[in-house]
Amino acid sequence: MCFLKNKHAWLAAPLLWLVGLTALLAVWACATPQWIELNFDQDGKSPVEIVTVALLFFQIGFLWLVPPIKPLRKRFFWAVVFSIISFIAICRQMDWHKLLITPSGLPGATRGTPFKMRFLTNTANPLSDRLVVLACFVIVIVVCVGALLYWLPRLLKGLFRLHPVCWSIGFIGGTTILVQFFDRAPSILRKDFGIHLTESTGALFTALEEGQELLLPLFAILAILQAHFIYNNDTPNPDLELHRSI
Repeated sequence: MCFLKNKHAWLAAPLLWLVGLTALLAVWACATPQWIELNFDQDGKSPVEIVTVALLFFQIGFLWLVPPIKPLRKRFFWAVVFSIISFIAICRQMDWHKLLITPSGLPGATRGTPFKMRFLTNTANPLSDRLVVLACFVIVIVVCVGALLYWLPRLLKGLFRLHPVCWSIGFIGGTTILVQFFDRAPSILRKDFGIHLTESTGALFTALEEGQELLLPLFAILAILQAHFIYNNDTPNPDLELHRSI
């Protein structure tokens, strides 16, 4: 805990990512592809996915118990926004959003996940379903993109100033990109280039996708704790005092 309060606290997120990545590679090297598939990816039912969802729920409660925002009028507003973003992540992880739409089976209707732009533009899909998908898109864009645009200038400034919270949030963004890469790469390689991954390589991609998803709420919890130490600490800390202005 003392490490999170000194001038090197910005290293917490990089170290957490390195430890997590090392652990994932070690598991992949020691386990069979079947074991990795069973414990990492079962459509939301594997141990790793269950732990990820549990951490996301914990993340919501944690940001209310350990406020990351200064005690101003906006504290409640941003706690609600961050809670909604966390709940959106839970819905995505558990595929709860897909329960909103039942495949119509109509001729020409979009198959697969309805939460894609082509579902909205395909007039063969029922209008009511398209309105539900549109509403979900609007909520996600307004909440997630709105919050990102509001905090982005401070985030970029903080990265260059080694602000601990900014680095933790930065690793959320960077790790999310890596998760999407390992999620989509096998399908793109197969469909566009005719390249089929070996069983071992496929297991590696699964471990790196689902394993790094588990790191995302850990980064968020770390950022909440770091922000609390900086902005809501009654005892002045010279090592963190310079970050209060960001």
